[in-house]
Amino acid sequence: MNDDEKVKRLLKFAKEIHPRDLFPVLEEEAALLIEENPFAFAVAAVLDRGTKSEIIWTIPYYIQKQFGRFTPRFFADKSVEDLGGILRSLPGKPRFINAAPRTLKELSEIVVNEYDGKVQKIWENQTSKKVRATFERIYGVGPGISSMAVLLLEECFGISFHDSDHRNMDVKPDTHIVRVFYRLGFITKPDRVSATKAARRLKPDYPRVLHGPTWVIGKKWCTPAAPQCNRCPLDDVCPKNGVQTSQR
Repeated sequence: MNDDEKVKRLLKFAKEIHPRDLFPVLEEEAALLIEENPFAFAVAAVLDRGTKSEIIWTIPYYIQKQFGRFTPRFFADKSVEDLGGILRSLPGKPRFINAAPRTLKELSEIVVNEYDGKVQKIWENQTSKKVRATFERIYGVGPGISSMAVLLLEECFGISFHDSDHRNMDVKPDTHIVRVFYRLGFITKPDRVSATKAARRLKPDYPRVLHGPTWVIGKKWCTPAAPQCNRCPLDDVCPKNGVQTSQR
């Protein structure tokens, strides 16, 4: 099966994905908080580095439950050291625990000092270019995270960026993306650089659009061990590179 057909199947599957599949949580209340509190969404998005997604998207709920507040001012008024203590006290923590407090502090200060405490002003009536640039001013946030934030705002929260230069929005090549790209035969070696280049080659007008369906497949079925190939929507077109015969 050629790559074009696989891409078509991925894009078809993308239309079937529920928004919550893109921000899985450990508690139902955590998903509600993300949906209802735009600052909770922003915090989870900027902290999404190297930690299981269920933990990252639940962190805002853990903080609110433990401290009773979840507002930009609450975090902006605290020191980086205090924020580090808050994050370390949670049942689920960011992987980069020493960098995360600074990330949280800088996001909160930008929202309070530049957007009157309303995080949604970062993206409402703004260009996607400006939104990405604002996020990338925050410590630890690069093009991958900023593009992911824009994509989620579009796909999950109905924000329309009419200026979106989708050609410059790459996939965020985490372990799920790399693994699925390799098993699908999009790349010959499982590494992040190859995955990013492959997405640009396969969908040059909008590489990032491949992220959602690929990520969900990797998260739900195309696991490192014992993948559930028979449940995957691309089972019949996947060469299953690197998957042991007994696991197919």
